[in-house]
Amino acid sequence: MRKLIILKSLIDFIWIVTCIPLLFLIVFVSVYVFVDPTISGIVLDIEETEILNSGLSVKITVLVLASVTLIGIYCFYLFRKTLRYFQQLKPFHDYVIATYRKIGKLLVITGILATALFFLIKLIFESKFEIHLGMTPYLFIVCLGLFFMVLSEVFLIGKVAKEENKLTI
Repeated sequence: MRKLIILKSLIDFIWIVTCIPLLFLIVFVSVYVFVDPTISGIVLDIEETEILNSGLSVKITVLVLASVTLIGIYCFYLFRKTLRYFQQLKPFHDYVIATYRKIGKLLVITGILATALFFLIKLIFESKFEIHLGMTPYLFIVCLGLFFMVLSEVFLIGKVAKEENKLTI
């Protein structure tokens, strides 16, 4: 139980210190990119001349990147909420199972979108056709999403076994 308290405390700390300020920063950058597109050079690490030459593609890229990041923050929020059920000793609750499945699907979508987005950034802004076949953070996000989907199935099997055990005399 002590490990769960430590995990919940760390997740809450990360939520307060990182995720909440990041939400405001993402909204600010997403709106401000339409006022002054050169701010996207900070986010995307590209030169100002390339930003001015391809204004619309930069704006779309920043919005997709903001959406991917917001989906990741939402997954983190859902995980934070499921830890409350573990603290209440309800790990096989329907909410936990459904939330883990939702987190898994969202993380898989996020990983694939981020991979495609950064491939397109390299292709459009740097005119490089690069495919990374090694270990990337986006591949890790997809694997994490699949892990949450498997975890959802494991908890569903555990819930069914628990209910069958209650009916057995």
